[in-house]
Amino acid sequence: MEAKAKMGAGMALTDEDRWPWLERLRGRIEAVRAEGKVLVLACSALRVVYREKLRRGDEAKVLRFVLLDGGRELIAERMGRREGHYMPLSLLDSQLATLERSEDLMAVSIEGSVEAIAQGIVEQLMKEGAGDE
Repeated sequence: MEAKAKMGAGMALTDEDRWPWLERLRGRIEAVRAEGKVLVLACSALRVVYREKLRRGDEAKVLRFVLLDGGRELIAERMGRREGHYMPLSLLDSQLATLERSEDLMAVSIEGSVEAIAQGIVEQLMKEGAGDE
């Protein structure tokens, strides 16, 4: 994949690099939805325009975006422990600079364990869903 190779070489992606990938993700969302299933995607939809492309008119409660929120030091420490990942630590600062926080993001702290983070996401989604009744 070109984007992975580019990032592996330490080069940040441009919007032009991301558009086809975002279109593929949106296609996957629609395909799974047509099957009547629920889908969880992990991706770096850092900018509002990327999230809008993924949402493509869906209501906020239909398609949720979760920001795994943490400080640069913690993220860098965890990235440093990864083995064989295509994105080098050198791209972290460009990723953080690209991130656009907005009301469409449900921020969840990454301070705890993976299990605690997942549980926090589920609890927030359940709480939001209960408010819709």
